[in-house]
Amino acid sequence: MANEGSLLSIKRIYYRGKLDSCNYTCSYCPFGKKSHLTATTNTEQDKQAWEHFITAIEQWKGEPLQLFIIPYGEALIHSYYREGMMRLAALPQVIGISCQTNLSFPAGQWLNELQTTPALISKIKVWASFHPEMTSVGKFVKQLHTLHHAGMQVCAGAVGNPSSKAELSDLRNTLLPDIYLFINAMQGLKTSLSREDIRFFSQLDNLFEYDLKNAPAQWDVCTGGRSSCLVDWKGDIYACPRSRAKIGNLYQNEKLNLSLPCKRKVCDCYIAFSNLRNHPLHRIMGEGAFWRIPDKPLITTVFFDVDGTLTDAQGKVPESYKNALQYMAQSSSLYLATSLSMEQARRKLGKTLFSLFKGGVFADGGLLSYAGQSKCLPVEMLSIEALSDELLSDEVLSNTCEEPIKITTHSYEGQIYKYSLLVRNKKQREEILAQLNERPYQIFYKAPLITVIHHEASKKEGMLQICKALNLSPEHVLVVGNSLKDWPMMSAVPHSCAVMDAECALKERARYTLNPDRLPAFFHLNSYTLENK
Repeated sequence: MANEGSLLSIKRIYYRGKLDSCNYTCSYCPFGKKSHLTATTNTEQDKQAWEHFITAIEQWKGEPLQLFIIPYGEALIHSYYREGMMRLAALPQVIGISCQTNLSFPAGQWLNELQTTPALISKIKVWASFHPEMTSVGKFVKQLHTLHHAGMQVCAGAVGNPSSKAELSDLRNTLLPDIYLFINAMQGLKTSLSREDIRFFSQLDNLFEYDLKNAPAQWDVCTGGRSSCLVDWKGDIYACPRSRAKIGNLYQNEKLNLSLPCKRKVCDCYIAFSNLRNHPLHRIMGEGAFWRIPDKPLITTVFFDVDGTLTDAQGKVPESYKNALQYMAQSSSLYLATSLSMEQARRKLGKTLFSLFKGGVFADGGLLSYAGQSKCLPVEMLSIEALSDELLSDEVLSNTCEEPIKITTHSYEGQIYKYSLLVRNKKQREEILAQLNERPYQIFYKAPLITVIHHEASKKEGMLQICKALNLSPEHVLVVGNSLKDWPMMSAVPHSCAVMDAECALKERARYTLNPDRLPAFFHLNSYTLENK
């Protein structure tokens, strides 16, 4: 029937048992109101329900499964949950399993329990929530890093409480750069977040705006009930954890009744809106959107624009960007792709930071530097000199009070590959632009500066030439920029990234919108893997 689905089509299951207690008592959390010390009856029932669920998955005949435990409380302090996750991870029909946890369980002990079957570690994932009222940054990070270093995929998260900004900033700085930190919009605030709050949380988590705005419920593009579902402790099935409409039972039948539409108007939590097939999360995180852990495609080479991409509004490189670039340079090849000349880029970034880059595309493609060599597309020198002479004799310059035109040449081994003309007088600029446009140059103009390069130069062609010369696969190249001028270059590779403050039109086109300091959490940056196959 058209309004019925089948359990055999389900690929992702959220499981929520009868557990409704926690060892934490956070003031903002509804799950922390009932102590686990006084919940013996529910714990026993929860253990039986968990065993029933495991048995059903052991007998599963459908699609390979991804499982996610989302308890109303803390599950992993109970050994039966850890043991059950290991049993499930050992099943061939289970390709991955995760659990939401506050990390208060003994991580080292769990790893010892897993020593007999170390292959299971790669199947187990952890969604870890930091609670500043109950633990310290140091203790939380130590637990998470222990699991991460053992080979588990992990993510960290926290509620976006404005009163906890200092702790959350410390958390981001203490975590390894390649661990994604998400911020949940705090529900039930008496006052809305300020612009400064939103800016702060968006810097920590570049995807914060999605959690802040949520998404309208869209049954026609929802995977709920089709390829994903929630199973509760009784075996009852719902389209997702926020749905109120029961559509079947895991233990009683294989048919799912999809005739009832979702009763919600808004997908008001991450797990709900991550089920929408058209949500940007899937473009950014891939299949990892289910776990809230980015898929991390392999990137061997990153090209960065400079102005507005690596630099802020004051023309400086933020400290967090510097730290991230140093981290990335240890395992991947970094290149620049900028309108600046090589010397301008070196001065702007500073000698130490500039040395992290193996070369790049300079002067919008006028100069290429890679593998210890440089190539340039020279600009006709005589034509510019003739232009200068014409302007010097023009009546526009008859007023001696006018500031003279400043012409800067940028050259490599005697060949000029870029001219920069600083022209304060508007009429002079119009005269110069009119004359230059009649000649075979490529001209960029942003008052009071006019830039002239070779007519065939471009960031895109320069980047592609470097990739070809170094045998770099575009599939493993990431390009990061901030303006539409960068788009031709960014569109030449599958992985294009606009920074958070980029032009809106660029963010609409780019696959990712992430700042440089967040890249390690979304990409597997490693140049060794391919070069040594």
